[in-house]
Amino acid sequence: MTDMNQAESVGAKSSAKLTDYDRIESAGDDSLTDRVLTIQTLLSDNGAEVEFSEIEAKMNELIRVFKVPAAEAQRSATNSFLKKYNISKSKVFTGKGSAVNKRIADVNAMTGTPDTWVNVTARVIQLWENHHESIAQVGLIGDETGIIKFTLWNNSGIDLLELNKTYDFKNVVVKSWNDKVSIDLNRAAAVGLSDREIVMQRGDGKEPSERTNEMRTVSELNRDGLWTDLKASVVQLFENTHESIAFAGILGDETGTVRFTAWKTSGIENMEAGKSYRFTSAIVKEWNGNFALELNRTCKIEEIDEEIKAKPAVYEVRGCAVDIQAGSGLIRRCPECSKVLSKGICTDHGKMKGKYDLRIKAVFDDGICAHEAIVNCALTEEILGIRLEDAVLMATETLDPDCVNDLIKKEFLGKYYVVRGFRTDRFIIAESVKTAEPVVSEDVNALRERIKAELENKSEAFEAAEDAGAEKKTDLDEFEKMSESMDDSEYIDDAEVI
Repeated sequence: MTDMNQAESVGAKSSAKLTDYDRIESAGDDSLTDRVLTIQTLLSDNGAEVEFSEIEAKMNELIRVFKVPAAEAQRSATNSFLKKYNISKSKVFTGKGSAVNKRIADVNAMTGTPDTWVNVTARVIQLWENHHESIAQVGLIGDETGIIKFTLWNNSGIDLLELNKTYDFKNVVVKSWNDKVSIDLNRAAAVGLSDREIVMQRGDGKEPSERTNEMRTVSELNRDGLWTDLKASVVQLFENTHESIAFAGILGDETGTVRFTAWKTSGIENMEAGKSYRFTSAIVKEWNGNFALELNRTCKIEEIDEEIKAKPAVYEVRGCAVDIQAGSGLIRRCPECSKVLSKGICTDHGKMKGKYDLRIKAVFDDGICAHEAIVNCALTEEILGIRLEDAVLMATETLDPDCVNDLIKKEFLGKYYVVRGFRTDRFIIAESVKTAEPVVSEDVNALRERIKAELENKSEAFEAAEDAGAEKKTDLDEFEKMSESMDDSEYIDDAEVI
């Protein structure tokens, strides 16, 4: 850490007294010996006398066996010995010294810096949905100078924060990652209600609770963490397999399409494909370069009469069907939410009789990479040449639901298709599946011969050009030789005679 009491340079001074988290990294780029001495002194200061060789062995294991970077190895080894000797991290890291008071704007300017301890006074202006078991709360805090993301960890022992209340945050950690700064509230931190009143100004002079997000189009949803309003139609609803998700699918307007997730805690009870909605206070999230819209408990939606036509964003793959995945064939869905039942159980509605559906989850190889696609009932019926009722009858007569999968493998695998549809993070949601002519060896050989002939023609033309150039060069050389062999004096005498 950099803003706590600064540690003395350790170097080879094994007698240096290390009292806070800064000193774990005080060795910086020094030798392994310095790092070991740093850990040994820190443990000694807190009542644990540990042999140099024991710490050195631990560091060597982390660095040379597990290839952990030296700084991370030092941090990991320190935590390991603190736990082994039952030494409280809070006592070690915050028992002495004090963090520096900062404004949010100053904290936001600390991009690229090491983890730093600070004190801030800020107001809770936004609480987000959290789905990580180690995190108690996540959201935004701010003062008159700016806003910043915070994360409250479960093991911190800190009570949950309340929206629109102002707190004094002591000994919180500033984290910098990918040019973004955030604040961590761990068990070393202390949080209490503040007597100070913070009025947030955001350029328009309104409080966050009064401020309306800007209405944007889908094409403008291009920044992580962007809060926005949106009017769009539900282009597609996906099969939901996560217990925390109410709805997931694709939204679209005249400018494009975007994937969305509506969390259960949002309170959104109904969304239908083909209908248009107004979304208020949704947030844009980025993952692996792709943007998606999240609808959490701060978001409100209302159905609108306006007809919004989504601009097609069709993804196309031409390749061979090489695999049929589990979950293909005859399946049963919950009649309430359409989720696929697992052993007759819906994760939302419990044990259900279920309604039959037919689909294919296939893998297509285009010669470069594999693409996973989900083919709906109507397309599956077309491909197999049977109806859903026929598939149910087949399974009933044979007492084997897998007989439909056997038919899919027989009729589908090894054939070439052109698949068009919407692209999600993993699957192509197929809108059409058309057979394509396979690439046969005769076509490959014919193409090879054509390429060979073209290369030969180009080679001959190149050689002819080289020969022509060589001839010109030879003529020039002969002329120069003749010129050099001439006796200039003879020509001058003759000229005088004439």
